[in-house]
Order: sequence, then C-alpha cells, then structure tokens
Amino acid sequence: MMLAKFFLLLAVVWTFEVNAAISSFLEEMIKMNPPMNIRISSGSFGEYTVSWDGNCTFQDNVYYQLDYKYLNPSDSKSYSYFVQEYQKKMDLELHRGLFTQVKLGYFGDTDDEISSNWTERTFDLPRDSFASVDNLTCIFYGNTYMNCTWDINENAPENEQYILSYRKEQTSDMYNCTNYRMSGARNTGCVGHKYDIDLSYEIIICISELNNKTKLPYCRKVKPYYFHKLNNPINVRINKSTDEVTWNLPEVNFGPSCYKYQLNITNWNDKEDQKVKNTSVAKYVISRDKTKRYSVQVRALVNDICLESTIWSDWSKPLIIEMD
Repeated sequence: MMLAKFFLLLAVVWTFEVNAAISSFLEEMIKMNPPMNIRISSGSFGEYTVSWDGNCTFQDNVYYQLDYKYLNPSDSKSYSYFVQEYQKKMDLELHRGLFTQVKLGYFGDTDDEISSNWTERTFDLPRDSFASVDNLTCIFYGNTYMNCTWDINENAPENEQYILSYRKEQTSDMYNCTNYRMSGARNTGCVGHKYDIDLSYEIIICISELNNKTKLPYCRKVKPYYFHKLNNPINVRINKSTDEVTWNLPEVNFGPSCYKYQLNITNWNDKEDQKVKNTSVAKYVISRDKTKRYSVQVRALVNDICLESTIWSDWSKPLIIEMD
C-alpha cells in the first residue's frame, strides 16, 4: 500500500515537472518569435490578405492573434482573429485606413498568458489610390430590389465611368451593375437592380473606375437589414361610417406584429392642421370634421423587434376624403 502511494506521488511529481518543462519551452518559443513585417495585399473586390513573417511550429492552442481597427476617430471598434498560419484573408474598407497588430500566443487552459510582444503597422493609403468616389449608400427594397448612390470626389477624372459590384462571402459570387445615372452631384447605381441576398447576410459593395484599373475599388461592408426599405402601402381606403382607414402592403415578408405605420392626416381647408399618427396595425380610426376635406397618406417600417432597419417606406398615394 505504501509502495503504491510512493509511485503515485512520483508520477504526480514527474507530471508536474514535465508540464513545467513544456510550459517553459512554449514560453521561450513564443516570446523569442514575435511576428515581423506586417504587410497587406489586395485581392478581388474588397478582399485583402494581411500577412507577416514568423518562425513558429504550430501546436494545439498556439495561434497568432490579429487585431485591427479603422482609423476613423468615430469608429473605435476592434476586430480579432486567431489563426495558425502567417496570414488572414479579410473583406476590408481599406479607404478608411487601418491599424493592425499581431502577436503569437498560447491560448490554452492556463491562467497565465503566454504571448510575444505585439507587432504593429498602420496602413493609410493616399485617397487617390482608390476609385474617386465617396459616401456610398444603398437602400434595399423588400426582398427584391436595391438602389445605391454615391458622390464623386474632387479627384474624379472627367467623364469617368463606374461599375458597382457586390457579393457575399466568396469573390466568385460577384454580381455587377453597369447601369447608373447622375442625379445632381450624386451617382445612382444598380437602379432597380433585382438581387438575391438574404437580408441577414453581410455583403460587400464596391465601386471601380472602368478607365483606371490600377486604382483599388472603393468598398463598403453592409448589412442589408440596417438599410431595408419597404415598398409603400397600397389600397388606402376609408369606411366613412366609422372613419376607419385601412391599407395593405404590396408584399408581406414578416409577421403582422413586425410592422409599424404612420398616417399623415391633412385638413385641406387648413393646411396647418396636419397630424401624424402612429399605429402597429394596418388600420386606424381618424378624427375629422366632416364638413372639411382631408387627405391621408400612410408609410410603413419593419420594427426593431424583427429587423434593425430605421428607413421608412415612401408615403402612399394620398387618399382624398371628401366632406360628407
């Protein structure tokens, strides 16, 4: 019995010493091999590869940690990736400028963090490295159409032509929209373009100059459900005996509890007598002077319970309510 306890204690001591030796080896290997020479290379349509030099034999729980954030003062969000290779492919809005840092570390079950020093690099390319556009905005209508608009900056060549492209994860899934038009100082691309993307996906949208292939595309990462716009309500009508106004949506992709509505009620005899009313159902009893003429318009929004959009539909065609 005593001999068994002795061998058990010996095994515990041996295991402890082996683990300590492994830990010491890992710590030396990690701290003596920080990543070096961070660089970035461009792929297709907003895909970039951040890479670095290293000298590491990867084991379980030994990773490079890559952190990055954009240089915009108003955007302090940081993103992290853990990889067992010397690079990471990512979709980036590189025109915003990029701060990167990489370290080698052991991310296991130990309470003590074992990591190398951070290696840092900032990428802030000149604005003329990218297509000469700015302020790209896209609106997604229903589950069918999208319109995108953008500004042309002061560096834009005269009579330049643009192409707008978008994709989900794979660069092979790229779609192009060549139709665009000028609207004042802004360009509008993908006019009424029919798309096939789930609203919950994050997509990347890029604009390229057709006549200058050396420039990088201007790209934005977009979640369509932030920019989802319903088609305006239709069939607005009133039951004059109850003054209840009802309407329909041209397409219903969510449950009834997902929508909210606004009514714009205007007294035609006194245009300052204008009221905006809110409701969560597709009907509303209005209050009116039946000796006056009114107009009613309705617009709709998917509420924040079901979707994170903040964009109202356009107003419906006005319903004219004649005096009784």
